[in-house]
Amino acid sequence: MNVRDGTRPGTLYWIDHYVVASANLDRWTDFMTRIVGAQQPYGAGRAARGSIAFQDITPCCHHGAMLSAEPLPASPGLGNGLPRHGLYIRREDVDAHLRRLDEHGVPHLDPVRTSAAGEEGVSIVWEDPDRNQFEFWAPDHLPEGAMAYATPLGVGRISHAMYESRDLQRAADHFDTYCAVEPEVNSDTEKDSLVLRLVGGVRIIYKQVEHLQQRTGGWGKLQANHAALVVRDDDFWSNYERMWQRLPEWEWDRENKEFVGVGPDLPARTARHGSPAGQRWFDIRGRGDDWYDHDTNCFHFMGGAPRDGAFSKYEPHTMEWHLPRYLDEHGERPLA
Repeated sequence: MNVRDGTRPGTLYWIDHYVVASANLDRWTDFMTRIVGAQQPYGAGRAARGSIAFQDITPCCHHGAMLSAEPLPASPGLGNGLPRHGLYIRREDVDAHLRRLDEHGVPHLDPVRTSAAGEEGVSIVWEDPDRNQFEFWAPDHLPEGAMAYATPLGVGRISHAMYESRDLQRAADHFDTYCAVEPEVNSDTEKDSLVLRLVGGVRIIYKQVEHLQQRTGGWGKLQANHAALVVRDDDFWSNYERMWQRLPEWEWDRENKEFVGVGPDLPARTARHGSPAGQRWFDIRGRGDDWYDHDTNCFHFMGGAPRDGAFSKYEPHTMEWHLPRYLDEHGERPLA
């Protein structure tokens, strides 16, 4: 158990960031500045297969978009597309957010009061110009830190991420084994949903589907699409080690700079990450710090150190932070 908060070692605390696909990065970042209040892009560079740009939403979370080299998959319509990423807002600000969406011509659904994903609140579903799905989420009870450093437009940190799954029990077992997170049992939760509540209060939600859409990293077209999940710094390497002991590695073709095989029939696995530190670690260990669930959704871990003794605010630490410290202690030897 973690002494300070009683959680299991390796458990998840927050969603630090997500990345979606875009046909035009300038358009996407400008849109998100106007709709979410995100800061202008920083750290634009080259990802494995295209350009990528990030924006701060708050100092405790950010988001990004990858330039897609191929036409994006068609959207099944508002409220039907997955993945969907949620952002906290206050209940008293729902009307103001709705007006802003209307003023900018953003496609959206009407606000709806719901508890279908195990939490009472008001939801506004909307989409960006690339038909990626988003949601403003105003819960009845905001978790501590949800609105820390809210943007000038009154948008807080990431509230939830919703994904597809062909087998909810398999998804639950995966997160229990590798992320120390168990399903939340709630009578309001819809039968076709799996709710995984992280320590900070945010949720990872899976929806039962028969067929997967193609806006996830595991299809091979949008490999930068992912979410970063926060663990304590002390759990960063041990969480990965559990995966590397049990999960296969997605084969990387160095000559053609691409993964071998794509699509929904591949197993849960780890994979080479596109960052410089991720590439270096792959060269040292032959294992990647991206990981995929059984349904083509991509994630990686982000280390974190609590600020002022609490994890409602944290200092994020990427592989770029962790790897030099590992090498200082172990050299270029793989983990034991």
